[in-house]
Amino acid sequence: MNPTRETFGNIPLSSQLAFYALAAVATGIFCWGVRRRWKLWQLGQPISFREMITGNLLAVWERARPGARRVAVDAVAQQRVRGHGFGTVAHLSLYVGFMALLAGTTLLEIDNIVSHISESLKFHHGLYYVVYEYTLDVLGLLFLLGTLFFCWRRARKPAALGHRATDWYVLLAFLAIGVTGYLVEALRIVWQQPTGLAAHCSPVGLWLAGYFAGLGEPGARSAHFALWWIHAFLVFGFIASIPFTRLFHFVAGPMNIFLAKPSLGALPPVTMEEVEKTGRVGVSDIRHFTVQELLSLDACMECGRCEEACPAFATDKPLSPKRVVQDLKGLMEETAAGLAAGQTEFRALHEDTIKAETLWACTACSACVNVCPVRIDQLRLIIGLRRHLVAEGGLSGTAATALRRMQSNANPWGLPPAERAHWTEGLTTKSTS
Repeated sequence: MNPTRETFGNIPLSSQLAFYALAAVATGIFCWGVRRRWKLWQLGQPISFREMITGNLLAVWERARPGARRVAVDAVAQQRVRGHGFGTVAHLSLYVGFMALLAGTTLLEIDNIVSHISESLKFHHGLYYVVYEYTLDVLGLLFLLGTLFFCWRRARKPAALGHRATDWYVLLAFLAIGVTGYLVEALRIVWQQPTGLAAHCSPVGLWLAGYFAGLGEPGARSAHFALWWIHAFLVFGFIASIPFTRLFHFVAGPMNIFLAKPSLGALPPVTMEEVEKTGRVGVSDIRHFTVQELLSLDACMECGRCEEACPAFATDKPLSPKRVVQDLKGLMEETAAGLAAGQTEFRALHEDTIKAETLWACTACSACVNVCPVRIDQLRLIIGLRRHLVAEGGLSGTAATALRRMQSNANPWGLPPAERAHWTEGLTTKSTS
């Protein structure tokens, strides 16, 4: 017998139509939520996508290749997630299990579509079916294990992690989706009674089916139908909620990785042309950041790795790279809401949102940028704000003194120009003057 199963076994046509209608609604809510975030990013200074897609395909690929490689390495292969012990194990377990279930569901739907075109195109049977079912059954356990890891970690409330009201919703939704998926499979096995290889390619479902054997076919069919709908509602709720929860890093993370600057610590120069055009230096308003920089705020999942790497945070300076990103994100949302309501005055970016002492606590070492899983450039954000402070005279202490001496004496010590190189005496340093 050729191992296989119906895609919508035990589900009447009316329920199938309702299923696709609800799928369209969930997808619509998801797209609407993404569009809301997109409009927030549009508050920023535009970046040119036209340059990226201008020219022949080879030229476009050459420009896109570095970003595509970063996505492959950092988003798909999760390179930057690794090396953090328990957190890495939890995230990779959840990620691998989730991606396997997503790929499996997509392949199942493709098979369902092509089977309506021609039965000869159907591929969900035979050896492929056996491998498919067994792989998803095992990796589904990995998905649940990763979710349980995160539940345990969330319950411990480590200081580095951000905490939101929706975090438990996400984790409990993942658990419910995984558990109901296995229960639906178990009840299908009870009423379908597969034989041969088809009976053993779903080990978890087969084990659970033993607990429902007493239901008989009618009872198993009824329970299967009810749980199938519960599972479907959970999945649709999950899809619709992505833009409104921490899950949005699924979308914003890869986008930011693709657009991120490849050189660590590379900062944009301040040109006279730019100053003359804008009448400012640096960033004094949330709208002075670029679209990509505002997008990066949404990519943050508050994992706290930037805090753990930051020497200023480790020495109790008034700086948390994570807090800077989250405060800017809050101001972005507040400004967008104010503009929509017709407001013309907003909470100040400097002092009211980000304190000067926070900005000056940064040593510009790029440690936070180096460890961020989604390549958020916290340094670029901070330097943009600091440049405005300097331009407005908001610099004090030894830093201000050093700059004044550089301006008047061409050295930070205030030595006469003829003596500024005396500190090199006794060294092997060659003079370039």
